[in-house]
Amino acid sequence: MSSNESKAYGVLFPVLLDLDMSDDVRGFLDRGGRSLLFGETAQEYGSGKMSASRLASETLEQWQRFTATAKNIAGPLILAADADISAVHRLQGVAPALPEPDQARAMELAELEEACFQVATAVRHAGVNLLLSPTADVVGGTNVWLQGRTLSDDIGQAAAMVGAYVRGVRRAGVASTLKHFPGHPVLLRQPSSEVAVVTESLDQLRAYWPAFQAGVDAGADAVMMGPAIFAACEPPIAGSVSPELIGVLRHELGFKGLVMTIDLDHRSTLGNSSLGEVAVAALNAGADLLLISAKAIPEIAQIVRAIVAAVACGALPQERLDAAALAVATLANRLAHA
Repeated sequence: MSSNESKAYGVLFPVLLDLDMSDDVRGFLDRGGRSLLFGETAQEYGSGKMSASRLASETLEQWQRFTATAKNIAGPLILAADADISAVHRLQGVAPALPEPDQARAMELAELEEACFQVATAVRHAGVNLLLSPTADVVGGTNVWLQGRTLSDDIGQAAAMVGAYVRGVRRAGVASTLKHFPGHPVLLRQPSSEVAVVTESLDQLRAYWPAFQAGVDAGADAVMMGPAIFAACEPPIAGSVSPELIGVLRHELGFKGLVMTIDLDHRSTLGNSSLGEVAVAALNAGADLLLISAKAIPEIAQIVRAIVAAVACGALPQERLDAAALAVATLANRLAHA
C-alpha cells in the first residue's frame, strides 16, 4: 500500500451501527484508518432513544473490548459518538443520562458543566474519546431538520450552554465537536434527502455565531460543517465542501482544530457528484476528516482511489492531503495521552 493510500484511509470517518469488529472494520484499520464513529439507526436518531434491544445487548464490557481491540489493531484512534442534550445520546445506558433540555436550560452553568463532565468521564471509561456534540446551531424560524434538536432558541443562552458543555467534556479528557457550521437558522427541506438551501446572507448568519465562538473559545477540538447549500457562497455550495466557509471558520472565528464534514452522501452535499469527487472537493475546501455513512461504507475503496488519483494528477495538492492526515493523527495521538 502506498503512503497516500494510507493517508486517504486516515482521513475517512466511517459510521458503525454496532459493536462488531467485522472483517471490513479490521481491513479499514489495517489500511490506515484512524477514526470510527459509533452511530445509531434512523429510528434511534429520530426518537433520540437507543432501542430496547441495543440497551439490552451493549454492555460497558463490550464497549471496552471493542475499543481496546480497535486500538490494538491501529494504535491511537479517534473513537466518536453523539451525546446531545436535545437529540441522541449514543451511550445511553452505559454513561449517565444527560439532563433533559428544559432542565439543562434551567441549570446554573457550573451545574451543567459538571453534568457534562460526569457523562464524558463515563464515555471515556467505555473507550470513546470524541463526542459529536454540542449542537451550536440556533433556530431562527421554520426548521424541519433541527427543530427541537438544539440547546436554545436564545442565542446568548445557547452560547453559554455550548461553553459549559465543551468545558465539562474537556475536563474529563474527552474531545468535543461543534456542529453544524455556519449554522442553519431556517431550513425548509431535509438536507440528507433533499436539496436544502440556507438563504441567509453571511452577515445574517454571523448573528448566530456566538454559540460557535463560545465553543471555540472554550477549547472545542473539532467542528462539523453543515450539510445544506448556502446561498451566501458564490456559487452556492454545501458547507462541507465550501472553501469560503471553512476559511471563515479558521480566520474569523480563529478555530485551529479538526474540521470534519457531515455525511458525504447527504443529498445537499453530494449533489450530482460521486462520493470520490465530493471527498476530493471536501479536502480541497480544507476539511480534514470526511464522514462516511454506514450505507456508503462499501464505497470506501473507491473513495480512497479517487483521493489518491486526485493527488497523482494534481487535482488535490499533496500538502493538503498531508495536512488533513496530520490533523487527524495529531488529535488521535493527543487523546491517547489525555
